[in-house]
Amino acid sequence: MSIERDLARVHAPGEDGAEARAWTVVRAAYAERVPVRRPPRRARLLLIPALTALIAGVALTPAGATVGRWIRHALGEPRATSALFSLPAPGRVLVSGSDGTWIVGADGSKRRLGSWAQASFSPNGHFVVVASGSTLAAVDSLGSARWTLERPAVRDPRWWGPLGYWVAYLSGSSLRVVWGNGLGDRLLAAHVDRVAPAWRPGSADQVAYVAAAGRVVVRDAQTGSLSWRSLPGPKPIELGWSSNGTRLLVLSRDLARVYDAAGRPLSTIVLARSAPAHAGALSPDGRLLALVRGGAGDAVLYDVADRDPSPTRVLSGAGLGELAWAPNGRWLLITWPAADQWIFVRTSAGSGRRLLAVSRIAEQFASGPRARDYPQLDGWCCTRASG
Repeated sequence: MSIERDLARVHAPGEDGAEARAWTVVRAAYAERVPVRRPPRRARLLLIPALTALIAGVALTPAGATVGRWIRHALGEPRATSALFSLPAPGRVLVSGSDGTWIVGADGSKRRLGSWAQASFSPNGHFVVVASGSTLAAVDSLGSARWTLERPAVRDPRWWGPLGYWVAYLSGSSLRVVWGNGLGDRLLAAHVDRVAPAWRPGSADQVAYVAAAGRVVVRDAQTGSLSWRSLPGPKPIELGWSSNGTRLLVLSRDLARVYDAAGRPLSTIVLARSAPAHAGALSPDGRLLALVRGGAGDAVLYDVADRDPSPTRVLSGAGLGELAWAPNGRWLLITWPAADQWIFVRTSAGSGRRLLAVSRIAEQFASGPRARDYPQLDGWCCTRASG
């Protein structure tokens, strides 16, 4: 069956009457028109924003909403399930959006933790550090606050382990740290960039952040001493350690660099201007690098152990979002805001790739009828059990 015939069958309530009224107005306006010269090409180009606004207005009508749903469906995976019944691997997923922070269990159950804008798991997943406005807090899995802290413009909280010793967060243009019990809050670095800090997993109290000049700095949170600093380069948009603490990803729009724990560069991937990086994540063992690229849009994997790694495409589509590896490293979660979907891609060797898709993501993380914004991905935690 053709797309044209499918769309022709879509009729919103009252559509026929609205069409007749619109035609009457247009016909009357046409009869009273004053002939004008055809605008030059430059002027015609200026009409594009107006036409875009008109299309957006149509999307707000009942018939337009139907077409909008059809467009999102065309962008996404057509075999997607309508609800998240379970995760394909052990662990729990953390998300935040306009309707607060939610935990998703391995069985697909969802629990809202409160009206928070951002969140991060504690190392064992028993607690969550959350932030919104001027408040930083630690809550349990039921959303009950264990402690709160007020600081200006709090954002990007990150918890470090293995026993939850430290929390790092940005406050305005500063990087601050606080003990996991909410005590001992202090400044670690001033004049930093607005990139989320990243704790190095393992025994060292090392946190990576981006200084205002664009350099990556790794510093000891306990003593404040410098561990290492990168050379000048493109401005990073994201930092992320592998779960075993052996490799650090420094991601810029046109460059992905992987360092070892001592700051030695291991791999450099240059990205085309037509396909800039949007998001990245190292697999738990640090061997694979997943990237979401813009432009035409796709998600790719690189084996950073190769001397000259080449990309393997795992998903194609415009408007892809964020990435999160399953704790066991066998599955990769790719968010797709443009299609209102989550895509799970199996990446483990020897099993063949499989793709699982879930639709209606915004609706599933809304506690009321007005909250329908697509949520951000805050992590997949916290077990290495097989799945």
